[in-house]
Amino acid sequence: MLRRFPISTASLRNIILFLLLHTIAARWSYSFVPYDTFAKSWVGWSPDIAFGFTRNMFDRLVHFAFGLLAIRPVREIASRHFGLSPRVALYVAPEFVLAFSAFYEIFEWQLAVFMDPSDAEAYNGQQGDIFDSQKDMAMAAIGAFMATAAAWLSRFRPI
Repeated sequence: MLRRFPISTASLRNIILFLLLHTIAARWSYSFVPYDTFAKSWVGWSPDIAFGFTRNMFDRLVHFAFGLLAIRPVREIASRHFGLSPRVALYVAPEFVLAFSAFYEIFEWQLAVFMDPSDAEAYNGQQGDIFDSQKDMAMAAIGAFMATAAAWLSRFRPI
């Protein structure tokens, strides 16, 4: 597959990291990933206590990671395989993240409309937050803008 549709090692790393986060979430479900327990046992620090979190923030971390980790592969694919200039590709990549985030949140909403309310709550991981969709999209946007700024600051080096 990669010989036919090559991407850089860095882009592949970003994709694998993102899939790893989803694998962790699949093991516990987003609302129940024990990230705080892991942090306490590994580094002796509690993100929940440090930032005053009252809910499980793993789903927000995944949305942030989507924005942060998707920019490089999307930019690379847009440039290498669709012939966009590096500058245009760097513009298109965060646009893709924002559009895909909105599409996913609409998909989640539609799924929740047709599911049993308790199943929808468990799947979506809203944890009682009526603005969960907006906050999730904002986290993806923040990650995307951070990755875009880092790429821009690197002076548009060739991919």
